Amino acid sequence: MFSSLRMKVICASVALLAFASTAHGIKPLKEASDTTKAKLAKLQVDLTGGLFTFGTLDGEIEGFQQAASKGKDENNRIEDMKDSIGDETFDLINDQLSGMGRKGMEKQRTENMDGSEEAIITRTQPFAIDKTAVSVDQFRRFVKDTGYSTEAEKFGWSFVHEMLLSKDTIKIVDGKEGMGRVKSAPHWCGVEGVYWRRPEGPDSTIKGRGAEPVVQVSWNDGEAYCKWAGLRLPSEKEWEYAARGGLEDEKFPWGEEPDDGDMSGYCNSWEGKFPKENTKKDGYVGVAPVDAYQANGYGLYNMVGNVWEWTADGTKQEKVLRGGSYVDTLDGSANHLLRVSTRMVNSPDSGGANTGFRCARTLEKKARTQKKKAQKKKAPTRRRSDEL
Repeated sequence: MFSSLRMKVICASVALLAFASTAHGIKPLKEASDTTKAKLAKLQVDLTGGLFTFGTLDGEIEGFQQAASKGKDENNRIEDMKDSIGDETFDLINDQLSGMGRKGMEKQRTENMDGSEEAIITRTQPFAIDKTAVSVDQFRRFVKDTGYSTEAEKFGWSFVHEMLLSKDTIKIVDGKEGMGRVKSAPHWCGVEGVYWRRPEGPDSTIKGRGAEPVVQVSWNDGEAYCKWAGLRLPSEKEWEYAARGGLEDEKFPWGEEPDDGDMSGYCNSWEGKFPKENTKKDGYVGVAPVDAYQANGYGLYNMVGNVWEWTADGTKQEKVLRGGSYVDTLDGSANHLLRVSTRMVNSPDSGGANTGFRCARTLEKKARTQKKKAQKKKAPTRRRSDEL
């Protein structure tokens, strides 16, 4: 996958390190003070939950529904076969097919360009969620309080888009001792010395950037922050419910596409010919401040674009991220199609220059019930029309 043997070795080492840390356990972190937890909770919005649209609304894209239906049928056929013959025999057949130069039986993608499957109606319970992604200043406070080291620090490197790197750093990346680039996406560079304080290379800084979202954080890092703060990562359904801002069947947090088609003032996305040209029409090449652009109907910022945000959902091997980032596009010309339904998965120890998170909190049912009862008592009795 990568352009050099060194990158392959490093990736294998990263996987082993992640396994070792899991196997031996991680020392419990100090929790934030009650005062700090209360302050962080005040930065959240309480949402009532309920029924909402979950998934892509771009089903009208030519060929999507037919391809999705065909893919689901094929996936069901494969699952039935696995159940019948067992995983070991199934893998053996695939190996034999590969040895004959034939395509094996693989599950098909059924999701759209935004990474999501066709929309369904589902429900979420009441919860609270951060108005913004966790900022550099917030994460700095967490690290100062706990002494926490992120996984990027432990691994000693991470990925950065070429356009955000200095010329000197690019020379190191492409040099004999450098880590090289991702072969299938050479604009992503493996850079040593990158972590949340040096998000775009060892010669970068977070000075004066406290209002930006913290990046170069993994799912595990997000979990650690949440435990310190007395919060948690949002579920995927909670995240999308929040992103929609109370709007019905809309693709964007702000609602419809404007008449002139110009959405550069609505979110931080890639504009120009990817990956070499970014017109900066929306004001940014890399990350924007956490409260850039207008909030959605729930008062939440940057639910589409800017940085991918980790959610609680997924498996041990893959965790779900939502929202897309500044390298994704609103027209689908490059990378993910930016929508409230945009999603992807990645390993829980991964991070990058476009990966962040926000926190959520479960609302107590008893408190909600008491509040509803109090509101009902205060509500005036409505008279019937025939009594007027």
